[in-house]
Amino acid sequence: MLKQNKLIKVYLDLVLTPTFVYSQLKDYDRGNIFLRERLDYEKLSEPSSLLSKIKKILEIINIDLYDVVEPKFIFDNDYYVFVPDSLYLKGKEKTFLKFNTSLESDDYITADNIEKLNIYNVYLPYVNINNYLIDKFKKLEFYHYNTVLINKIININSSYMCHSFIENSDLKILFVENGEILFFNSFSYKSLDDILYYILLAVKDKSLKDNDIPINIYANKKIQEIKVKFNSFLKNVSVIEHDGFNQIL
Repeated sequence: MLKQNKLIKVYLDLVLTPTFVYSQLKDYDRGNIFLRERLDYEKLSEPSSLLSKIKKILEIINIDLYDVVEPKFIFDNDYYVFVPDSLYLKGKEKTFLKFNTSLESDDYITADNIEKLNIYNVYLPYVNINNYLIDKFKKLEFYHYNTVLINKIININSSYMCHSFIENSDLKILFVENGEILFFNSFSYKSLDDILYYILLAVKDKSLKDNDIPINIYANKKIQEIKVKFNSFLKNVSVIEHDGFNQIL
C-alpha cells in the first residue's frame, strides 16, 4: 500500500500563523485539491513552537505517503516592511527592516517582489522551519502571507477600496487605489468593538480622501453581527463570508 501511494505526486501548500496551521494537497496532473486540514491553537510566537505545529499537520495528513513535487510555505508574522522599488537594494534588506523589529547580527532577511505595486516586502522568515522543510522535501518555495494576500487583492480589484481580513485574533487592513497601497497594517483584537475601532481609525487617517470608501470585510464567523454593528458606523460596507486561507491560495 505504501509503495502504491508513493506514486501519487502532489503539490503541497502550507500556511502558518501564530494561531493556526493549514495544509492542502493538490493532485499533480490537474491541480485539484483533494485534502485540507487545519490545526488551531493558542497564540504562539516562538519559532521552535511553531515548527512543532508544522510537524503535527504533516503527520495528520500522512505526508510521507505522497511524493511532494512542489512544496509551498506561506507564513504570517509582523517582522516585515514595504520598500519601494526605487529605494530597494538587494543585499541591504537588514537596513530597512531594522527600524521595524529587533534583529540579531546573523539574522537572515529576504524579500518578495510585489511587481504590480512596484514594492518589495522585506521580511524575517522562520529559518528553522524553512530548513526543516527543505531537508524533508529537498526544495521549497516560501512567501510572506502579506505578499500573497496583496497580490490576490490587486489581481481581483485595484480600485479605491478598503479590505479588512478577520482571522482568529488578528486583523489586517488594506487600502488600495489604482494599484497602489494607501495603507496597510496588522492588529491584534479581542472583540468586534476592537475591529470596528481599528477600521474607523484607518478610515479617518489623514492620507485617505474621504470616509465614503467602499469597505469589504472578510470574516468566517459572526457575519450577521458584524453587518448590524458596522453598518451603524460605516458607509458602503460589505461583509463577505470566507474560509480563511482557502480563498487566498
